[in-house]
Amino acid sequence: MSKIRAVPTAAAAGPSMTPSSYVTAGALRGGDPREMELAHVVSDDERLTVGVWSAEPYAEFVTSHEGYEYTLVLEGRVTLTDPDGDVHTFGAGDAFTIEPGWSGEYRVNERLVKHFVYYAGAEA
Repeated sequence: MSKIRAVPTAAAAGPSMTPSSYVTAGALRGGDPREMELAHVVSDDERLTVGVWSAEPYAEFVTSHEGYEYTLVLEGRVTLTDPDGDVHTFGAGDAFTIEPGWSGEYRVNERLVKHFVYYAGAEA
């Protein structure tokens, strides 16, 4: 088995994506995310995940992000708002990171598709 695999683009990943449920009912503030994902790599200890994720417009309040995340927006637009009012909006072609302990509103403004790298279990 090869140790190298091509990573599908958003359009190519679509048919292979399956439902996911990162957004919890308690965090949801509005909308219906209808999340889908395709994991490209998951480490043996399941702390590192690389994949593609999509969601329909929704808003949630994140009380404390639990890990490190890198995101590259492939399509759509997302706005992250810190409790102190700092607003960050990202669209197709933009990349951003979130560190452990971040809290605030995560709002998908229009259908979002992103490549992501997530490292779980990090200390805030």
